[in-house]
Amino acid sequence: MGAMLGKLCVGCFGLILVLNMLWAAIAMKILSFFPLQKRTREGISLGLVQACWRITLFFCPWLSISYDSETAPAWREMQQKMENVTDHPLMVLGNHTSFFDVIVATISMPTEVLTRCRTYMDAHLFELPLLSTICRSVGHFPVYFMSDASGVFKVDKEKNEKIDLEVDKHLQTGGWLCFYPEGQVNREPEQLLPFRYGGMKKALDFDARMISVVCWGNAKVWPRKMQIGGFPGSVKISCRQLAPDGVKALVKQLRDCEDTPAEDKESEDHVLLARHLQRVMQKQYDDLKASVANGKAKGD
Repeated sequence: MGAMLGKLCVGCFGLILVLNMLWAAIAMKILSFFPLQKRTREGISLGLVQACWRITLFFCPWLSISYDSETAPAWREMQQKMENVTDHPLMVLGNHTSFFDVIVATISMPTEVLTRCRTYMDAHLFELPLLSTICRSVGHFPVYFMSDASGVFKVDKEKNEKIDLEVDKHLQTGGWLCFYPEGQVNREPEQLLPFRYGGMKKALDFDARMISVVCWGNAKVWPRKMQIGGFPGSVKISCRQLAPDGVKALVKQLRDCEDTPAEDKESEDHVLLARHLQRVMQKQYDDLKASVANGKAKGD
């Protein structure tokens, strides 16, 4: 009975999701005919994506999304810090366990933040029906991998160098960036993978400010190997400021701190930053998991 109910929920979620993404994609196509600046059009398109995914979840009451008590203040304080700031882009980092991460992060971010953000996406997603229209309309950046094998990060250097220039231009002109520093969907959600260095180097180049969006429960709602999810379940979200004054100030603070491991202090800045952020977000995930367990225990 439980398995049948799960399949029914997945079917309903898939139908509702596709219908909402369809009207959003049509709206984006219509929007492309208006004489708007590229960034304005992309920002509106992101707002449409956020709306269509929020509507999808509204009509799927078997999916519960909640936030910890520090999430709203973290966003509010970071937005205040970013007011009138043009020389330090904001970067939003998340843990990656499921495609549902993308949906959850999109609906949870303040709209005024989301519309300035772009992210990296596997280039093959730009070839899928419906999703390709959305990817191009919102201005996300394709990543061209040489292999689709898990854990293989070899990329087409020539193609990605051109994309990297586009990312730099986006950041130089007031744009922000979202990405998953693990670099791939994590098969073992309980333990974050080592963070890739490319994103850390980019953050240091621009002295970015950072905030995290860490989620618990996404892999149960939308398992990694399934093309569509929607199983009954609960997701909890936690957001924290990681580098509210910029990553260069954070690196300096870490080098001056007695608690920083000696091995990390001897490392290059991007290595030190990657190791620190991985530990911080791992603790954030562990705390989130513990809070869910405590909540269930109190409920019992």
